[in-house]
Amino acid sequence: MKINRKVLFIILPALLISTGCLNRKAIIKDTFLLSASREIATSQNKSDAILVVLPFSIAPAFEGKGVVSRVSENRYESDFYNEYFVSPAQMITERTRNWLSESGCFAQVLSPVSSVQPTHILEGHVRTMVLDVRDSAKPRAELEITFFLLEQLKHDRTIRFQQTYSVSHAMESGSVQDYMAAQSWCLRDILEKLESDLVSNL
Repeated sequence: MKINRKVLFIILPALLISTGCLNRKAIIKDTFLLSASREIATSQNKSDAILVVLPFSIAPAFEGKGVVSRVSENRYESDFYNEYFVSPAQMITERTRNWLSESGCFAQVLSPVSSVQPTHILEGHVRTMVLDVRDSAKPRAELEITFFLLEQLKHDRTIRFQQTYSVSHAMESGSVQDYMAAQSWCLRDILEKLESDLVSNL
């Protein structure tokens, strides 16, 4: 019985590849979300403003899901095994929208898909979102966000408010779990300051 050498050549590598896949260990990743639960009272200064929160942008160095660490002055690393469950920009946008919706400062807080015409628009840009381990004995979570509040007047938009908030929070250890807790604290601190400033500029 003749064996078709071409068929044998194709089958053998395929068997080797499939065997290697069966022996390969599964890659396990840990995924995280930042929390931003309110610890301050709902505002009593409710306005008639209708706010839409647009999707935030983020600096290219931090747009991936992997947790970014700053290990030296100009060296950064992205953690392959520890990452955010969703993109950082999307996560912070949603946390901000929920926070302002619960604040009581606005008549309504909308997402961009709403057909309701807003009176104000909030834009945000995440400038820094990093685990700073340059001093391994004193790791810190750092978060910096710039916000723009625009007033919508028919077809014209004017900037009513612009502010950059930069917050750093010490960590008990350099673990990713501690980093997430510290970074959540940074986000809450920024959102508290943002809420107060928005009320003053409506």
